[in-house]
Amino acid sequence: MSSHADPTLSAALSEIDALVDRFGYTLMHQVVLTVSESIFFSAYGIFFAVALYSIFRKGLKVRAATVMLVVVVLLYASSLTQWIINLWTALEGIYSLLMVPGVPIPDRPALFFEDFGKIAVPGEGLFVFNMILGDAVVVWRTWVVHCHRILAILLPCVLLLISFVFGLMDIVCNSNLGRATPLPGATTVCPQADLIGWAFSVATNVTCTILIGFQAWRHRKILRLLNAPGKSRRMSSEKVLSLLVESGAIYSLLWLTQVISYLDIPLTSPALFAWAVLKGMGNQLSGLYPTLIIVIVNFRRTIWEETPTGIGNALPWVPNSNPKLSGITDTFGSLRAGDVVHLQSVIDIGTEKAMKHAGLAQDYEV
Repeated sequence: MSSHADPTLSAALSEIDALVDRFGYTLMHQVVLTVSESIFFSAYGIFFAVALYSIFRKGLKVRAATVMLVVVVLLYASSLTQWIINLWTALEGIYSLLMVPGVPIPDRPALFFEDFGKIAVPGEGLFVFNMILGDAVVVWRTWVVHCHRILAILLPCVLLLISFVFGLMDIVCNSNLGRATPLPGATTVCPQADLIGWAFSVATNVTCTILIGFQAWRHRKILRLLNAPGKSRRMSSEKVLSLLVESGAIYSLLWLTQVISYLDIPLTSPALFAWAVLKGMGNQLSGLYPTLIIVIVNFRRTIWEETPTGIGNALPWVPNSNPKLSGITDTFGSLRAGDVVHLQSVIDIGTEKAMKHAGLAQDYEV
């Protein structure tokens, strides 16, 4: 028996060993991604159920409630489909790379990527859809906080439009992969389309958070100028303001972590496990956060709503005597009728006039 191994056999075994190593890393990362996404999808399911409860609790008598229901369902359906696609990818990878009969090991990666290519475009399309629709909800929140002023959301709308355009480019580029005739300019635009679309999504969220923070600062400053009665009520309002600003900041930071998805990480690097966890989170986060915003608003946790003895009833120039109007919250279209008048009055009056009415507010406390 020869003491030296056959060089040809050794080379073949080395190639198979390398392929098996790649199979192991690929499947391990895909399983981690699926587990991570499953955890966040489970949390999303809870918020989705609460959102449905809050919507049906208020009823579908107005068009705004119907629109809100459609948005919530679309976001959840898209996230559910993404989760199913990634779960299928993990199971299909295990089968194609390890269990498929009659296919040599060196040929199995091609089989797996052939099957994966069939769902890559729908998966990317769903991600872009959730990202754009979720950002639109964030822009809507900013618009409501700024009393429906279009000028206040002009910059976020421009950023959202650019994100939408590059998102479409990314989908078109993915659908054109492998074709004999490439798209004009594909070599320049396609490699960066997804990154640019995501970057403008981050910019949209950061801009909206800054705009809401500025409006929150103005609101708190005016309340203090008015010396509004009831410290606990003012603190309650400030807590809700902080909730909106801080939630936007946290979401922006979490969304910023998705930059790892666009980095070229070696297959054997431990950083790829971080990629798998953060990627799974990002797939669900883009739908979860807008749903959370709708839940907050539906449970009357908007920054302008007060208790029945709040500042809206304390100010003498606020007509809020109609009980039918004061109890209505149009989530997508307006605030409560009495609060709209109060807010507009408070924002529009100058500092001098605010100081003039500061003492009057206490005299009219209910």
